[in-house]
Amino acid sequence: MILQIDKTMNIDACTEQNKNKIITASESNRKFIINNPNEKTVKKIKVDGCLITNTNQVRCDYMFKIDIPYKKVIYLELKGKNIEHACAQLKATIKLFEQDHSNIEKDCHIVASRVPKLATDIQQLKVQFKKQQNAKLSVGTMQTTISI
Repeated sequence: MILQIDKTMNIDACTEQNKNKIITASESNRKFIINNPNEKTVKKIKVDGCLITNTNQVRCDYMFKIDIPYKKVIYLELKGKNIEHACAQLKATIKLFEQDHSNIEKDCHIVASRVPKLATDIQQLKVQFKKQQNAKLSVGTMQTTISI
């Protein structure tokens, strides 16, 4: 399946840009918090349901572009408990933007309601992401906070 951005949707309609010290994304009691003490410019892009509206396409929930010109991109999936599906969503979104983000640092975050107890499975996924997507993967439960 070829992934596409909804050509009828202007990316600006899916984007919030600010320099707030705290930037959040949340869904169903799962929350992702970016601490931005140096007030870098952050573009928060709603991918699922805005930038990509085709329900048959696998995609993550949000993407954050850090700085202008951007030096880092963060892909975010807020998930129930299916970590493997969340990984597939992140991978599909990375692939969609691979030309745009080829030389940019990439971080992927999954904030799940429940994470499997098998830490070795999560470690294997992290290694796989680094090798195949050239991206760092982090998996958290209910709420994750990062600093940029």
